[in-house]
Amino acid sequence: MSWTSKALGAAMTEAVKHLEHSMQVLRRKYNVEKIQLTQEQADVISKLLKKMSADRLIDTHIKQIWKDEYNALNHMEVSKVARAVLVGYEVIPQFKVGDWVINIHTAEIGQVEAIRKVGGAVDNDERIVVDSILNYPDSLRHATPEEIQQEKKRRFWEKLGREVDEWEEGDIVGVEGSKFITYISYEDLDRGEVEFPRFTAGDNEYFPLNKIRLVTPVEKRLDK
Repeated sequence: MSWTSKALGAAMTEAVKHLEHSMQVLRRKYNVEKIQLTQEQADVISKLLKKMSADRLIDTHIKQIWKDEYNALNHMEVSKVARAVLVGYEVIPQFKVGDWVINIHTAEIGQVEAIRKVGGAVDNDERIVVDSILNYPDSLRHATPEEIQQEKKRRFWEKLGREVDEWEEGDIVGVEGSKFITYISYEDLDRGEVEFPRFTAGDNEYFPLNKIRLVTPVEKRLDK
């Protein structure tokens, strides 16, 4: 049995309609999540949907290779294109070198060291290098300002070989916005406050440990 071009086209159109109906059922019944696309892929799909229907877009993707401004779709599987146009899509965040990012699977945080292209990749050939590890873009998200601040603080203390806010007797400390410094005593650690002699008008003043800053750790004091 041979297929004419007309019969083949009709069969493909019917298959697309069936796929569209199936995707709509899945979306309603199982709350299918939106697929993630690169910005380039999302731009192409958005542009195409202004020119043609969803079923025609899927049908065209099955039958031909996209050219010129639409070739970003050529490495996408039919099921993913269908899911994007029928269920919806989200754009994968764009990263640049130096960005602080978090791996959504491991919760590890780090800075983007490089952005590389890998050969033979399907859909998206971009990989984000964080701490010398290649990551898929959709496995990362930008860290919030609070998360970045916490990680910088953790790394600061880690370089000293301590846990975060692990103060030690003899650490020289100060208060933000003030030129006054002092050292932490055993009594300061015991009560959770550091006494600053003659801080204001000749009177001693006390500051909680979470309000002070480290000037010199006791291990690096030259007077010891």
